[in-house]
Amino acid sequence: MVKELLSVHHLTFAYSGDCVLQGVDFTLHRGTFLGIVGPNGSGKTTLLHLLARLLPLQEGIICFEGKEIWRYSHTEWAKKVAIVFQEIPTRVSLPCQEVIAMGRFPYLRRFAREGEEDERAVQWAMEMTETWQFAERDFGELSGGEKQRVMIARALAQKPTLLLLDEPTSHLDVLHQLEVMQILRALQREGITIIGIFHDPNVVAQWCQYALFLKGGRVLRFGTTEEVMRKEYLAELLEVEFIEHTHPLSLRPFFTPLELRKRPSRGITVHLICGGGRGIPFVRKFLEAGFSLSVGIVNRFDSDEELAIQLRLPVVSEKPFSPFSEESLHHALHLARKAQWVFIVPTYWGRGNLLNLELARLLLLEGKRVFLLREGFDPRFDYTGGEARKKLAELAHHGAQVLERVEELWEK
Repeated sequence: MVKELLSVHHLTFAYSGDCVLQGVDFTLHRGTFLGIVGPNGSGKTTLLHLLARLLPLQEGIICFEGKEIWRYSHTEWAKKVAIVFQEIPTRVSLPCQEVIAMGRFPYLRRFAREGEEDERAVQWAMEMTETWQFAERDFGELSGGEKQRVMIARALAQKPTLLLLDEPTSHLDVLHQLEVMQILRALQREGITIIGIFHDPNVVAQWCQYALFLKGGRVLRFGTTEEVMRKEYLAELLEVEFIEHTHPLSLRPFFTPLELRKRPSRGITVHLICGGGRGIPFVRKFLEAGFSLSVGIVNRFDSDEELAIQLRLPVVSEKPFSPFSEESLHHALHLARKAQWVFIVPTYWGRGNLLNLELARLLLLEGKRVFLLREGFDPRFDYTGGEARKKLAELAHHGAQVLERVEELWEK
């Protein structure tokens, strides 16, 4: 008995000498759901078209149910594999039931009409996709989400073993995306193997069993979503830093991208003195600009500490609602000494966290470059009767550089 439904070995493809895929390898078992993720131009659609036999093989082997795909006749292949393209037809003016019935074409003899088996297949496809309500409506009158469901139903009418989808949710709003993904999950439960291209990594993380990362025509990662869908792997794939969370219902990971593409590393580590959530925008800015970070001292469960933990940044934290201790100061000094720069975020100062300014003073005396923003001298941040602003002024007097904007650090 063949263990794998689909196996791809050393797949390589080029257009006019430009290599689009190189050495692609993966295998899939029957009834699994694979999501393909990658930047534009990574070869995703080319791979899907090769799997569908819409492009000729150049190098490599694709086997389906233990047999090379080009050994199947066109009719046999059309019964086994269906594809739903990214672009939805816009000039079709037919009742939806007739559009769906087109999926039975591989089963019809020349000039023959649909029989009972064909009608049952169309009925099943419409039930799975909940498109019965559109049966008599003109396809051109449907919304984008409704049209996508009809196109999936047409593919299902083929009764395929393998369903291929090229970005099936890219033009849909959130509600219709969920409808399409619920349909695909139901199809997977029916034993259909599904391979889809998706731009949103969260769709793959929440709905797929397996993920394949393509970059520059090569497989960067392949495995279960638990193995592959990690923020460091996504950052490597898409060149964007992500914050990783756990979905409260599915308990699967989901990802929030930082706003901008991360620049190449500057080789400079900055120690952030922050707290009370005031550090969050500065963490994002420094990471996006290519700096490495450490953080401290912050109170445990402070949102600055939570972000540092999510991003796996080195952080020194103190128990909540407690003044910072000498022990925490020593830990923070040890961490900050590894950094080239220290940056003091405009933070709300109270008696409990004034030790952070002592930390900055000690580092400045050791020759560390210390930066702060002029905004930090605003009295609204000072709940110490002026002592915090006095310490900030002393830091500036002894060589800490006062900036108008944090971006001055990387604009020089």
